[in-house]
This record gives sequence, structure tokens and C-alpha cells, in this order.
Amino acid sequence: MRSVRLAVAVLLAVLGYELVRWSVLRTVRERLHRRARRFAQRHGVRVDLFKFGGKLLVREELLNDMVVQRAMLAAAHSGEPAEEVRRRVESYIDEIVPAFSLAAYYEVGMKLARAAIGAAYRPVVTRPLRELPRDATAVFLINHRSNFDYVVVGWALARQVAISYAVGEWARVFPLDALFKAFGGFFVRRGFPDPLYHTVLRRYLQLITRQGVTQGIFPEGGLTRDGALRSPKVGLLDALLQLSAEPGFDRDLLFVPVGINYDRVLEDEALLSEKRGREHPPSAAEKLRGALRLLWIVPSRIALNVARAAVGRLHRSGYVALAFGEPISFRRLAAARGWDLARCSDEERRGIAKEVARDLMGRIARSIPATPVPLVARALLELREVSASRLAERVRDLRNELEALGVPTALGEEFESQRRGRAQLLEDEDRNRDLLRLEADVLALEEAEEIVRIGVERLSRRRAVVSAGGGVRVGPHPHAVELLEYYARSLAVLEPGAGAEPLPAASAR
Repeated sequence: MRSVRLAVAVLLAVLGYELVRWSVLRTVRERLHRRARRFAQRHGVRVDLFKFGGKLLVREELLNDMVVQRAMLAAAHSGEPAEEVRRRVESYIDEIVPAFSLAAYYEVGMKLARAAIGAAYRPVVTRPLRELPRDATAVFLINHRSNFDYVVVGWALARQVAISYAVGEWARVFPLDALFKAFGGFFVRRGFPDPLYHTVLRRYLQLITRQGVTQGIFPEGGLTRDGALRSPKVGLLDALLQLSAEPGFDRDLLFVPVGINYDRVLEDEALLSEKRGREHPPSAAEKLRGALRLLWIVPSRIALNVARAAVGRLHRSGYVALAFGEPISFRRLAAARGWDLARCSDEERRGIAKEVARDLMGRIARSIPATPVPLVARALLELREVSASRLAERVRDLRNELEALGVPTALGEEFESQRRGRAQLLEDEDRNRDLLRLEADVLALEEAEEIVRIGVERLSRRRAVVSAGGGVRVGPHPHAVELLEYYARSLAVLEPGAGAEPLPAASAR
């Protein structure tokens, strides 16, 4: 009898614990959701309502989609049991479709993003995003230098839009998978051989685009290993163009080029090591190891910088800079170039997708900001061993070349005095024109000298350069030249053939 009473008491205790836990979690979840809602409303954040429909709604939409059903029927006709085909499709849907949480995105994700960025970098948005029309689906196309890109772009857009990313297989591991799905990310298997998978992925992408969900895509399909822009993959872009030709699709597609650059990519040496040691792309396991390394680097850097801040010795990995290019209306672009996708064959449409991708990659290249390390790296590779003053002159000239191509330069708080000087020059309309030009040249050289100081300091810490006796030269790091080339190539418009103007396009107004 005593054992029965004990069992009942334990059962009641467990039930009571579960009830209290459920009540507390529900209260916390609702409170976080309300706070996130208030944040979104206060800042006018564009939150796509379709994200709140839940996975069940998306699952049913995809399973009942005629294109998916035809693909399932074709797979069944090839000899695979229909029940197995359906199970396979359901597993793909469960893998791809996120479970977006507004509270997770703003109350967890963005706070973690701010802490991580603040611990590792000094962020600068060199060209902000202007307001986008609500009746269009925005697709952000971003160059891919680091796994940190997801964090930086999400942080930069936090007060304007909650963005859903196409995420690679490296993130399909606990806890990354749960985090990315809660933040609205959808997983993409690059090069997966099953046509049924690609049908499900394509229809999911088209479904959320039809519903106006804002997306972020890395058209290079993976991280650059050598610092240069990679050739674009057009599969996801082709899916969007295919949707634009479907009857009943009445939303415009806005392609927004986004350029991102770093004074230090946290994984740079690992990426260069992969480039040196392999002719083939890294495996999914290797990508995962790189991502987990980043997960270790960021919290350890936060802890280290907290300790340094406590003793007044905080230092970061330099600038991370981001710029948004001019949004491109695909509807106006198609009209300007005479494209009628409804009458195009699949091959013709894919050719158009490749043309659009090349155009957008050119626009991304002109959006990648110049930060101190890439500028110094490029100038030093040209001059090899040089005085600091001559290096500053070459950096100034590089900035002029970049400015002529529309490329912004990241200038932080160190450049405040020069910014004030430029503002005063613009206000003084009575000043002699030649004198104005001379003073502007002096300010440009001062900015270049400060850029050199910052860049040389960053690179000296890594022994990639040596600064002594008023001169600067390549340092003793065993891969110093390779590191300098990696950062120099981030100024993509200066690479041979990369600075060419794209074909004329009609931008969204």
C-alpha cells in the first residue's frame, strides 16, 4: 500500500512539475512574442504574415501542389512504391520548411547578433537600404565571405524586415538547425541528385515568393576560398523567374544587391588552407566543422572582449561593412529587354537567369565596401616595400578609382574630423574653386593616412605586414602574400573584367 501511495505521489509531482513548466514557458513565450510585436510595430518592420501560418499550412500546400504531385507520380511510375515516394516528399518538406518565431528572431536572434558583432567587429553600414514597396517580394542577393554574413545582414535589416535565408547543409545539426528554422531559414542541399527534392525545394521557394516572404540568397552557392567573387549558381534564381511567368502571379520581384566586407574574416586561414590542400570543394562535414569553429570563436571572443573591456583593453577584428545596392525591378527589367518568360522554353529561361545573375553579380561587386585591410593589402601587393606616405598616396588613388565605380568606403568614428571638414567645404559656396579642390585633396590624403594606420595595425598583428622605420613591407607570416591577396580580391570591381558596366536595367522607383 505504501508503494502505491509513493507511486501516486511521484506521478502527481511529475504532473505538477510539467504543468508549472508548461505554464511558465507559455508565459515567457507570450511575453517575448508581445515584445517582439511591439518592436516590429514601433520600427515599422516588414514582417511577412505568411510566416505565421505554420508548417502544417505549408506542408499541405506543397503536398497538394500539382507540380509536386506530378513529380511524385513520375517517381512512382519508375517503380518506387507510392507510399515510399510520399514519405520521401514529406521528409524533404520537414527538412526545408522553417518554423518562424518572431520572438526568437527579435528577442533572441537579434540580441545575440548585436552582442556577437559588437564583440568581434566595428560594424558600418556604408549605404543604407531605402524603403521598399509593400506590394513586391524583395530578394536580397549577397556575396558570401563568411558564415558570419547571416548575422551581419540580419542585424543590418533588423529595423526594416525579418529576412528568411537559404541556408546550406552545414547548418543541419543541433542546435543550428533549430535556431535557423526559428529565424525563418530554409535548408538547401547543393548538388543533391534526387529530382524530387529539387521539385519540392523549387515549389517551396515559389510558394513563399508568391506570398511575399522576403528572402536572402547567396548566389555564389558557398563561401569564397580565395577572396574573389565566385561564379553564380542560378538554380534558385531560375525558380523565381519561372514563377514570374506563371498565370496569376501579380507581384513584382525586387532584386536587392548586397555587398559585405571584413577587415578580418574569422575563418580566413581555414578557407585558404582548404584552397591550398584541395582541388575539390569541401565536404558537408568540413563545412560543418568550419561552422562549429565559428560557433566557438564568437562566444569565446565575446568572453575575451568582456574581460578586455573591464580593464580598458578592448580590441576587435576591425571593420565589418555592408552596403545595399539599388533595388532592381524584374518586371521593368524584363520589359526593358523584351523578355516574355511565358513564351520561353526552359532552356531559354535558364539563359535569361544566367544573364540576370551576371548582371546582379556586377552590381554586388560595386556594392562591396572598401575597408582598411583590403585597401592596404591591395596597395602593398602593388608596391611590395614602400614608405607609409607613399602607401597612403596609393590608397587615396585606389579610393578615387573605387568611388568612380560607385564603390563605397567604410569610414568609422576615426574619420569624424575629416567628415566635418568635408561638410564645411560643401557649405562654403564662396570659397575659390581651386582652393576647394586643394583642401578636398588634403582631406582625402588625411583619410588615406588613417586608413593605412588602421590597416597596417590590423595586418601587423597577424604578421602579414611589418612596419618599421617609416616603411611598410610584406611580413614573415608563412602565407603572408596569400592572406594579402585574399583581402585584396574583395575589392572585386578592380579585378580584371569585373568592373564592366552591366546591361541597362530599370530600377525600382
